[in-house]
Amino acid sequence: MAIQKRKSVKDIKTHAGIVNKRFLPHEAYMRITTLEMERVHRIREMESARQRIKTVADRIKEIDIEKNILLDRIKATTESFPVNTKASIKTDDIARDNRGQLLRY
Repeated sequence: MAIQKRKSVKDIKTHAGIVNKRFLPHEAYMRITTLEMERVHRIREMESARQRIKTVADRIKEIDIEKNILLDRIKATTESFPVNTKASIKTDDIARDNRGQLLRY
């Protein structure tokens, strides 16, 4: 019996490099399918983003309306009860000590 040659990594048979690099229609169809699926995904993502933007814009409008209502109420209240333009805190009400200013009400 003859001594067999020791095999190494170089002796492992693979299919790398054997594949013909010509155009294969089924691969093209598969790529088209994945592109179409990605396109549908992006369209849904865009519609969702539009909806979120619309929701935020609607909320901003609600905030502006509520703010204007509150400002109108404040304006109506201050017109009926004018605020004294002088300082509302008298100097007699301010006590000074080593801790800083203390206001007495």
